[in-house]
Amino acid sequence: MQLADDTTSTAMIREALQFSRNSLEASSSVFFWIEDRKRISGIELSGMPQELMTRYLEGMNVYDPLNIFELVNTDKRIAVLAQERCRRSSAENQIYGEFLGSYGLVDEVDFLFWHDGAPFAFLGILKRRNDPPFSAGMIDWEAMRSYLEFNLKMHSRMRRVRWISTLQHRYGLTQREIEVVELLNNGASNLTIAQILGIGVATVKTYIIKILNKLGVESRAAIVSFTMRLQML
Repeated sequence: MQLADDTTSTAMIREALQFSRNSLEASSSVFFWIEDRKRISGIELSGMPQELMTRYLEGMNVYDPLNIFELVNTDKRIAVLAQERCRRSSAENQIYGEFLGSYGLVDEVDFLFWHDGAPFAFLGILKRRNDPPFSAGMIDWEAMRSYLEFNLKMHSRMRRVRWISTLQHRYGLTQREIEVVELLNNGASNLTIAQILGIGVATVKTYIIKILNKLGVESRAAIVSFTMRLQML
């Protein structure tokens, strides 16, 4: 099930990246989603080749003072390369500096975006040699991060996260019951639901009865109407 048009969501991300680069007068950026603090997905690069990210993930990240996998396990919202170099040795900083330099990059600021106590997305803004330097004393980093975070939470991915959380925590639906709701919302019959989930039709009917009771509605149509409204929260 999709909670918003994918084209619209993709455009939203790209507009946010463009806004960030323009505001900070930077030529390059990298964005991705964070899953369970362990995995990244949906990488969007601008002003740098895919090869850079491939090399980074294949081992160069261990030299990075802004190591992605270390940052996501902290409470940090903003990290600036110049301020974080103290976390690495001179040799490590040299290796990483040469890595960035091979792509014409010289500085970086990273933003982590959070929801319910966990990071859900990352944005790195990188300066090239011909870009003006970051003006740390003149930029309200947190105001920019908060603005971007608010907009990213309107993305279809995050709307789905909130939708599932609401069904689970406010109405007590199980994961399987949510799967049934999703199929109902897509117009599936009891037989189709049974075939997709690998269960009996009688079991599907039992799930639907439980969903009706938990949501406090009286029909399949009411389940669809009620849960579709929740998607807009």
